Amino acid sequence: MRALRTARATAGSTSVASGTLTIGAGLVLLGLSATVYLVLSARAVGPREFASVSTLWTLVYTFGIGAFLPFEQELGRALAHRTELGQGGRPVVIRTAQAAAVTLTVLLVAGAALAPQLVDRLFDGHWALLIALAVAVAAMAAQYVTRGAFAGSGRFAWYSAQLGIEGGLRIAGCAVLFLLGTETIGPYAWILAIAPLTSVLLTAPGTRRGLRPGPAAAWEEVSVNLGWLLAAAICAQGVANAAMVAMKLLDPDGDAAGQFLAAFVVARVPLFLFQAVQAALLPGLARALAAGDRQGFHRELRHVLTATGAVAGAGVLGSAVLGPQVLGLAFGSEFSLGRLDIVVLAAATGLYMVAQVFQSGLVALKRHRDNAIGWSSSLAVFVLACLVPVSALHRVELALVLSCVVAAGYMSARLFTASNVPDGVTS
Repeated sequence: MRALRTARATAGSTSVASGTLTIGAGLVLLGLSATVYLVLSARAVGPREFASVSTLWTLVYTFGIGAFLPFEQELGRALAHRTELGQGGRPVVIRTAQAAAVTLTVLLVAGAALAPQLVDRLFDGHWALLIALAVAVAAMAAQYVTRGAFAGSGRFAWYSAQLGIEGGLRIAGCAVLFLLGTETIGPYAWILAIAPLTSVLLTAPGTRRGLRPGPAAAWEEVSVNLGWLLAAAICAQGVANAAMVAMKLLDPDGDAAGQFLAAFVVARVPLFLFQAVQAALLPGLARALAAGDRQGFHRELRHVLTATGAVAGAGVLGSAVLGPQVLGLAFGSEFSLGRLDIVVLAAATGLYMVAQVFQSGLVALKRHRDNAIGWSSSLAVFVLACLVPVSALHRVELALVLSCVVAAGYMSARLFTASNVPDGVTS
């Protein structure tokens, strides 16, 4: 029995490593496309209009990721568990897709109700941006369900292909608009919607392995923890992305939001690479736990934490040495931020990445409530820090650092406690 568990743990560890490398290939292109998109659109429309583009970008990824990443996580975990037991996953995929559709409907109805305020306060009267936001969020809902099927069934090549297609289309679309001299924000906004939608349509056949017939799935198999996961994911994306919206609200008449996002792009380069680790980590941890191998679970966490710390440290060092130069080179002389400010943003990014590793561990252990408490507390700290009577930039920087410290600290403590509790015992 021990030999079987060791073999399964080794296979799971190998899957995480190979999955990370495979997904990483697609994420390199997707991460590059984010930089190309933001750089070219900023140069085309200027700092003032770029504030609206940055707000659109923030809302797409706050609600697209925040509302639908939990479906990828739960589906990936459930499929990996079923695979370990030799069971087909079609019922659990269908249940997940139904739950995601309900969530999407709620978001679209809420967006329609708030449309005039959103367009006036955040998009400077550009209705095209709101419509593009709705289409982009719908496309991301489909993306995360299919990615959960890819990750849970070990189809990392398809996962990578979806990322790469989205990134490639975004780069090509932005390049064409820029070369044509397009200086209005509408066409750039639509690229955020068209690229993910096309990537889903072209990679949908890759879900076939996850759709093998299997035992019926009760709602509890995929939905019992979705409430906690949704709360955690939305709050986590709030911590990661609300800084741009906060800058827009705190400095509504200036170009601070556009300047800030430009610097944030430079500081957050390591986060794009880390997403490959995160996507492959959770199914691997779930397989280790399904095999009853706690040592393999702890070993994989230690390896990922070490790698994440190294990437985060490199990001801080790179920002300290070359941050302002890279910002000016990429976005142009109109965009500038102090060296220390960029270092602070890089440090907050590193802390956020570490917190995400702890989150994956807690999700694998089914400690979803701890994740929700950690991220909601973190977001509350962010909001409170934005009330400190200093400049808008310093408020947001303080809010980012403190909120990430709270998230990483709380979840590391809960993970340490939970991972050392024997199976069947609550803490």
